[in-house]
Amino acid sequence: MKLKVFLACLFALAFAAGIWNDAPKKHLAKPVNSNASSSASPDEKANAIIYVPITDDEYASIRSASGADSLFIYKFQTDDENIAWIDCWMEHYVNGSYRETLASMGTSMRSKRENKLYWSLTSVNDKEQMWIVSVRNGGSFSSSKGTIAKEAFASSQAGPIINSQKIVPEEPITLGAIVRKKEQGPTSFRPDPDELIKSYDEVYLLKCRFKS
Repeated sequence: MKLKVFLACLFALAFAAGIWNDAPKKHLAKPVNSNASSSASPDEKANAIIYVPITDDEYASIRSASGADSLFIYKFQTDDENIAWIDCWMEHYVNGSYRETLASMGTSMRSKRENKLYWSLTSVNDKEQMWIVSVRNGGSFSSSKGTIAKEAFASSQAGPIINSQKIVPEEPITLGAIVRKKEQGPTSFRPDPDELIKSYDEVYLLKCRFKS
């Protein structure tokens, strides 16, 4: 098990460092929960964090190399030179109530140039799922990881919350979520954090904040 965790971390860090640099090239879908419209100007899009869908072929290639069950990629850029830092963290909710904040991290970022954030989920064994958040800033990267116990839940699903979101300094942005329930059956993933928290036995929210 330790070897599998080590390999998963190694591949995730290699990914963040740019081995699969700029693989997704497809057009973005219309924003689901966004302050940036599809008709936004290039300047407006530069001041946003955007979810980058990957194709089935790209996903298969990355999954084969890294062993990740799920991978979510976001790119972000700002023209404000005063915004030079990004914080990332996971919030844990149980039965509709906040439980804890997991493995928060912060790192510097470049203004006026594209940066990327990667969120991967990997099964360690039947009892644990590992998540890794990595931020790539040019040729360097920072990352944070943790594990989630999963044996007590019959169904689980993860997905992005945003497609495109305007960057507002100091304002938290919910990027994605993991939802779990004890009863067997399909899950209906809705891009509304408050609704997800109310609807599921356990919810993990991936969040970020930009600041000077």
